[in-house]
Amino acid sequence: MTTWNSSGEWERAIVIGGSIAGKLAARVLSDYFTEVFIIERDSDSNNHPTVRNGVPQAAHGHALLKSGEEILEKLFPGFIEELIASGAVASDFSQDISWYHHGSWKIKHPSGIRTVQQSRPFLEHHLQRRLNRIENIKYIYGAQVKKLLTTSDQSKISGVVYHTKEEIVTKLGADLVVDAAGAASLTPKWLKASGLTAPDKTEVKIDLQYSSRIYQTLSPIESTWKGMLVYPNPPEQTLGGGIYQIEDGKWMVTLLGYGLDRSLANETSFLEHAANLDHKVIYDAIKDGVPVSDVSIYRFPNLRRFHYEKLNNLPNGLIVIGDAFCRIDPIFAQGMSLSALEATALHDVLEQCKQNQSLNRISKKAHRRFSKILTIPWLIALVEDFRFDHTTGKTFFGLSFMQSYIKKVVVACANDKDVYDSFIQVLHLKAHPVTLFSPRVLKSVWFQRRIAKGLELTS
Repeated sequence: MTTWNSSGEWERAIVIGGSIAGKLAARVLSDYFTEVFIIERDSDSNNHPTVRNGVPQAAHGHALLKSGEEILEKLFPGFIEELIASGAVASDFSQDISWYHHGSWKIKHPSGIRTVQQSRPFLEHHLQRRLNRIENIKYIYGAQVKKLLTTSDQSKISGVVYHTKEEIVTKLGADLVVDAAGAASLTPKWLKASGLTAPDKTEVKIDLQYSSRIYQTLSPIESTWKGMLVYPNPPEQTLGGGIYQIEDGKWMVTLLGYGLDRSLANETSFLEHAANLDHKVIYDAIKDGVPVSDVSIYRFPNLRRFHYEKLNNLPNGLIVIGDAFCRIDPIFAQGMSLSALEATALHDVLEQCKQNQSLNRISKKAHRRFSKILTIPWLIALVEDFRFDHTTGKTFFGLSFMQSYIKKVVVACANDKDVYDSFIQVLHLKAHPVTLFSPRVLKSVWFQRRIAKGLELTS
């Protein structure tokens, strides 16, 4: 196809998967294509928030970082206030979230970084409602893409073949295809089966297990927080967890462990796990609480990054986004915000293509942008994940130095609000980690180190 029409648009784009990455990609594409089809293997669940079969991780704790929140607000003006009006909980990140990290509580103070808390199904439901208002975005539910179509010389994508649950096979032409199918992406297999080069991938095995449960009420304890985090303190402590308030006055409780040799699938093991964290505050909060859901389990074996940006023979017009491009340890809550940042990059690339009225090299340009976006979040994940003895995979030069220094920064966050503010900016993907080496932060880290040494000498 690749048709630039008189209205200043291309004809059709197809998004594989109705994930958050797929939804945001479709929103961006709707400004440049006459019609956008989202092909989703799950059934239509527009009427109410639900955990879809294709997104089992949606039953667990999620967080939208400030960078992602700002992008969603730009794509859907008024969206954040709409979430709050519907029941999402607004919180000041450092004032309302109590965080126990590397053996100390971070200092609580008004940071001015307001975030919104809700379950992932609630967030997806409201995104879907906004997408439904855009007339040129159309859904094909209960269908799965089985094959990608190309031109005869395999230089360009020309569409897809999808199957419905009734085994109806349909060909659908397109100028652009975006794979947002997450971990279920079949693009590497399709490329290999077509005689093309599949992308190299980098994997780091972390063997992470999540266990979550929703509570109507917590134990009758005094609290001034809307969220609570207790991070592992490796290598000795490999367990962690979190609580945060969500819609309808409920509480999402997610416990996690690296390299666990047991399942956390029942109430007894759930409470035992909470009691064995680096701090018992989460156990105290839930031991006499009232749960309103079963315990859900989710396993995340490894970080995985496909290097589509390095492929030279990838058919143009095929773009891989979201978890299909890269999956990072979900404990850092970066996934949804990275999808939002990639959607912004896709917009920028499409804007360049619009100036030239051509989609030439769009795949190469988009994947290079995505790879650049992922550089820092991937680094952050590796610094923390390689603190665990069982983690295996490719490291990088300077890892031990970064681990040592970041731990000192975390300790400084217990007493210095300016250092914590800098840390928050990096955590929310709004600042480069180099800001943690500013003179102000270095001075505080050095001061904390002097205090620690003084205590050692007097003990």
